[in-house]
Amino acid sequence: MSTLVMILALFAGLVLEQVWPAAFLTGFSRPPFLALVVAYYALNHSMPAMLAAALLGGFAADCVGALPPGVTTLAAAAAGAALFFSRETVFGGKLMANVFCGAAVGAGVTVITFALLLLSGRTFYSVQLPVLLLKFAASVCYGAVFFPAVYALMKKLEVLTGVIAIQNDVNPDN
Repeated sequence: MSTLVMILALFAGLVLEQVWPAAFLTGFSRPPFLALVVAYYALNHSMPAMLAAALLGGFAADCVGALPPGVTTLAAAAAGAALFFSRETVFGGKLMANVFCGAAVGAGVTVITFALLLLSGRTFYSVQLPVLLLKFAASVCYGAVFFPAVYALMKKLEVLTGVIAIQNDVNPDN
């Protein structure tokens, strides 16, 4: 059931990312819903579950987007790994922690994606400094605003489907 919840959340995140309008004032940025789902798995599940979410979500985003294969996967996995290894220090499950983690994921995914694009020799029209700064600011804001909602919805979905109760019975430390 845990895998099914992950696939459902990633599919919903992919649809939301694709239908969200991209405006010039946001640097043509869209909310990083897939990366926020990966962040949820990084903060609440094991490393293999987070990497599976990053792989599935990144592959799906690369299939429907215009980026080279693997860019979104690597960016989501790197941001998720950073959250996974710092979750004991940073994350307390409160609203402000969610806002901070969402902003960090938005910033991290944007910076890592642009770094990977520049390292691979791809220069899109959006690699201009003003557009990049708008995209960065919008991604930070989107992450900070939407991660608390994504976190609460994912937690509720896992409680409703019994994933959390089953997981706590098998591994009380997680």
